[in-house]
Amino acid sequence: MRFKKYSLIVVLSLLSLHGQRSKDMEKFGFIDLKTDSMDVPFYIDGIYIGKNPLPGPIPVLPGFHLVGYLPRELTKRYVEEDLSDAYKRVYVAPNDTLEVFLFYENYIKETKTLDAQFMVKKLTALSLVLMAVFLVFQIS
Repeated sequence: MRFKKYSLIVVLSLLSLHGQRSKDMEKFGFIDLKTDSMDVPFYIDGIYIGKNPLPGPIPVLPGFHLVGYLPRELTKRYVEEDLSDAYKRVYVAPNDTLEVFLFYENYIKETKTLDAQFMVKKLTALSLVLMAVFLVFQIS
């Protein structure tokens, strides 16, 4: 009898904890990430989440989030260059699951193009600086 009483108390307390946990989870939204390639790294707001396929939707606070393939240090640069296939800005509502699909193949092509353009810009600027220095020494 005593064992049944304690086991009933344990079961009731576990049920109340489960009910509290489900109420807490209602405060969150979820992002379900999908892509067209395997082993693709996912980032939410610049924080590494894992690689595709993920075990399930990721809980996040309701609001706007930046979802993509880029780590935090690269996100700002590529966002400024308008690398639109590498990230998406999404809004997640409380107690809702948002499915986000990202195209990885286009991302690879765009990053290679942007990296080549960035290198050309750097080399052009360096050439202009070196030419200016050369002209200054020629005039002297």
